[in-house]
Amino acid sequence: MNIQLTISMLVSDRMETLGKCLASLKPLLRELDSELIVVFTGKNEETLELVRQYTSHIIPFTWCDDFAKARNAGLKEGRGEWFLYIDDDEWFEDTTEIIQFFKSGEYRQYQSAFYVARNYLDFQGKRYSDGGVGRMCRLTPETEFVFPIHENLIPLAEPCKHLSAFVHHYGYARKERFEEKDTRTSRNLPLLLEMYENNPTSPLCCMQLAQEYRSVSEFDSAVEYCRKGLWLARREKRIYNYELWLQVNLPLLIFYTDDLRLALEEGERILKHPRTLEAGALHLSIMLVTVCRKLREYRKGLKYVRLYHEKLMYLLTHREKAMLQNAAEVTFDMAAKEMVPVYMDGLFFALEAMDFQMASQLLTWIPWEERERVFPHYPRLEEWKKEYQGKREAILGVYASLDTENPYVRIQKVLYAESQGHLEEAKALWRKCADDCPDGFQWELIEIAVRNQFLLEPMLKKMPPEAWNEYAEAVTGNKKWTEMEAFYPKLMPLLDGFPFYRRRLDQCYLEKLLTRELLEASRLRDLLMGYCESVLTDAQAVYKEEALAAPETYALPTRYRFAVALKKALDHIDEGRFKDSLTLLKEGGLIYPQMSGAVSQLLRNLEEELEAQSKRAPEEFTVLGGQVKQVLRGLIEVKQWNEAYGVMEQLLPLLPEDLEVLRMKQEILRLGKQG
Repeated sequence: MNIQLTISMLVSDRMETLGKCLASLKPLLRELDSELIVVFTGKNEETLELVRQYTSHIIPFTWCDDFAKARNAGLKEGRGEWFLYIDDDEWFEDTTEIIQFFKSGEYRQYQSAFYVARNYLDFQGKRYSDGGVGRMCRLTPETEFVFPIHENLIPLAEPCKHLSAFVHHYGYARKERFEEKDTRTSRNLPLLLEMYENNPTSPLCCMQLAQEYRSVSEFDSAVEYCRKGLWLARREKRIYNYELWLQVNLPLLIFYTDDLRLALEEGERILKHPRTLEAGALHLSIMLVTVCRKLREYRKGLKYVRLYHEKLMYLLTHREKAMLQNAAEVTFDMAAKEMVPVYMDGLFFALEAMDFQMASQLLTWIPWEERERVFPHYPRLEEWKKEYQGKREAILGVYASLDTENPYVRIQKVLYAESQGHLEEAKALWRKCADDCPDGFQWELIEIAVRNQFLLEPMLKKMPPEAWNEYAEAVTGNKKWTEMEAFYPKLMPLLDGFPFYRRRLDQCYLEKLLTRELLEASRLRDLLMGYCESVLTDAQAVYKEEALAAPETYALPTRYRFAVALKKALDHIDEGRFKDSLTLLKEGGLIYPQMSGAVSQLLRNLEEELEAQSKRAPEEFTVLGGQVKQVLRGLIEVKQWNEAYGVMEQLLPLLPEDLEVLRMKQEILRLGKQG
């Protein structure tokens, strides 16, 4: 019987991933004439029990710090035409392509193959990098693993097939999450240095040493071995993937030493070298854009933004080269992910270089239809537009010319139509924006609607109350009072048919008004009563009557609890129960500090009223005082100043707060002196 494929794997005791790994191999074992060989370096019987469900070909191996020896133990017992290996903390997403590769007979045209390792940097699976790994080849007597660490399968002869099938690998995410100290580095370095002593002309050894030194932030040593490795690699006839890694990482490692000028010069030298491939130039241009930003070399930065775009477009149309030109952490997909950040840097470079033509072109390069990719950069686009203030109309004009349904661009098209006086076009575009508005831009749409009196109904139908609540607080909090005074009466009519939204805006407006200026006592009470009634109307729509009757017991939101307390206090004031209202007002200020200014005003008014009451004469004194005042008026009329002064002295203690008595006193003193 002919075995088509030998699958070999090292198994320790990673039970959390081993089950997934083995399960992902099941289709290969089922669909192909294949064998699974497990080299077992673990200790747990539970691990062996799981492995035995899939294969009986298990090779016990005592760990000796040599991955090549361990791998070779499995390889030597392989009987397949082809050989594939995988780690026990990886698992295939889908093996259909590999199965088809063998079933169709296509494998006969090749000597080796790569599949993809997807290395995750978080457990949510959002941050990852894809890299081709040469882990499949035709099994010959010469096939073996070399190097005790960072082992390589050789020879990976041409022609080589690059498959898109990939394995998931969360090892880096696990290390990052638990902040594990990389003990492997201290273990690996002596082994790598020994390997280098035995193979001083190996650029691969130099690359591995550079990687190890980088991992412990010894960048000067990393630069030294990276430079040596690149020099050695250039002496070889063929360009291998390690040379690509060395090309890209030498200026990057120099960058990490903080010698930005040398990093720029080294990167430029490597770009000009005839052995630098398109993928290398693509990655180098990303790094050089970053260096130029740090050095404020904006025109040169634009040069490398253009180079990035040129190489990216080339590799997009030459997908085979994009797949072939890859190394660890140096892949087309990784470079393509930097597209929007590079173009964003380019926009700011163009701003500094006053190159509006380039800025316009960059806007056309941004992949607007890839919304999730572009969305995080909207704030930077807004910042850029603001800084390029003198070119605002021209920028909006470029946006207006873009053939895209991107919601951010559509908002710019509304602004352009508005600026050109094309209000019907602006209105039609605005309605589309209201149906499809990116987070954070509702404010902009409302501003446009208020300026042009567009009804907000299409937008409010899609806007949840929580979002409107945030908007109402933000607009009243951020606008200057003079702006808000003009904005508020224009906005309120646009909220017809949405009573909650009207009330909530009104509440926020009143909170700002009541806490920013001193108000006449009666107006203050009227505004506070209107505020309470508005808030309690909202509360009645949400809460049962018993909850509103005991807001503290039911832990109502602070605004509602404040309104209940304030309403009771205002009712007491209207009934003349000033002292009863004082306690409620003081409690209210503590419940909802945002309104403490208005509450303090009301408290001062009450205290003044209470003080006036305490000084007010009893009713019988008031009657007697009125009679005495009549006598005093008669004495003033006949100009009997001395008698009038004596009566006035008796009247003042009866009516100390009476302003007419104080005026009479001044008249007696002034005219009596003249007489």
